[in-house]
Amino acid sequence: MAPHFPYTRRQALKTLAALGAGALAGSRSLYAADGPAAAPAKKAPPVVKDPMRLAFIGVGGQGSLNLHNLVGHHFVAFADVDDAFAAPVYQEFPDVPRHRDYRALIDKHHQEIDGVLVCTPDHSHHPIALAAIEAGLNVFVEKPLATTIWECRSLEAAARRQKVVTQLGIQGHSAGALRVLREWLEAGAIGTVRTVHLWTDRMQPPRYVVTPELPPDEPVPDTLDWPLWLASRPHRAFSSLYVPNRWRNWWDLGTGPIGDIGAHMFDVVEYALGVGFPDLVEAEVPSISPYIAPPWTRARWDFPARGTRPAVSVHWCNGTKDGAFVRPESVPHLPVELIAATTNGIAFVGDDGTAFVNDMRASSTPRIYPPEREAEVLANRPPATLPRPKGSHFDDWFTAIREGRPAGADFSYGAPLMEVVLLGQLAQRTGKPVRWDRAAMRTKDNPAADALVRPPLRDGLTAD
Repeated sequence: MAPHFPYTRRQALKTLAALGAGALAGSRSLYAADGPAAAPAKKAPPVVKDPMRLAFIGVGGQGSLNLHNLVGHHFVAFADVDDAFAAPVYQEFPDVPRHRDYRALIDKHHQEIDGVLVCTPDHSHHPIALAAIEAGLNVFVEKPLATTIWECRSLEAAARRQKVVTQLGIQGHSAGALRVLREWLEAGAIGTVRTVHLWTDRMQPPRYVVTPELPPDEPVPDTLDWPLWLASRPHRAFSSLYVPNRWRNWWDLGTGPIGDIGAHMFDVVEYALGVGFPDLVEAEVPSISPYIAPPWTRARWDFPARGTRPAVSVHWCNGTKDGAFVRPESVPHLPVELIAATTNGIAFVGDDGTAFVNDMRASSTPRIYPPEREAEVLANRPPATLPRPKGSHFDDWFTAIREGRPAGADFSYGAPLMEVVLLGQLAQRTGKPVRWDRAAMRTKDNPAADALVRPPLRDGLTAD
């Protein structure tokens, strides 16, 4: 690996001087994955023992949060399609080259880069990550990996072909508490698990739009390259109902709450239980739109028995119905008040108790219900049998790059995981059961869902 050159103290002092003139206020989140995000107070960059040479595509919102967590590494270049939204980061790091077009960044800097972070809206993950992978670059892609099953498989195949190191941005995968959860379940802390409940409050305005039709045309801001923002998707007129940060619920641009939060939650389920692929996915929704995700969903994934593990049903709830958050009506062993007070919950229901995670990730040690069962588990705590992560999800990716090994959530894990999640989206969008034939990459009896496996593309592009 070529030597690295971290963002230096001298650069930081120059940045402070530049910021003294004042930064842009009221910027809009357009190319960011999640935002807008206020930059943290400036301080001297930390000393990184072996800094990586990084490029960021999408530097507002989640991209801004990521790069601020990685100060001390060498920032090779930035790319963002919205000059105004990127301006605070550009002012804070004035010496870092910047581009509007991600392809220009890759063409000019690919020999200088150890890894590219793709922190853009969901619909643009595939073309951007694919371009980086084809250039031989290691990539970190924020969740969800892509908006369609075909795109996820395409990225997995490209990464394998190019032998690059990849990581899906499901940060909880690198949490030590996830290992604790798996150890406890494998040790029989709650008995045999047959049911899992997942719920989230996501589908809240103004971030999630609920409308029966496409929005009216609006003038494109001068600071935004709208065709580049659309990436490979068919042309549509600009609207403030897509940006800032309102694209996630539009089917051609995002994946709705199932893709957004389900990526994290199903990672917990898969890592803890190894459920594989479902035989059947069904969804209850209030309405079906060709344009936008429904305001609430109840869904179920039925996973077959594997080895000594019995069949498992995973139940999903999200959104708002009649002014109230949609949650499980009940979960064995969990107090009703706890369910009502939890906005993001994961509950593994066993024959002898329930393991509960009060988060969308397994970021803390699970609680066991009923309390007397938890007391027994803590008094006879299962031994630690799994290696504990060292550092963050980024650190895992960096170490994998240095050692030439797969990262913990590389695309060989992340693409199949997202395929399982996106089967729920197919059930949402069609209102019909999804019985998946993975070998054929199609359903067994849902032609409407089959038509959604590949993305809609602008004229002249093909998904082959």
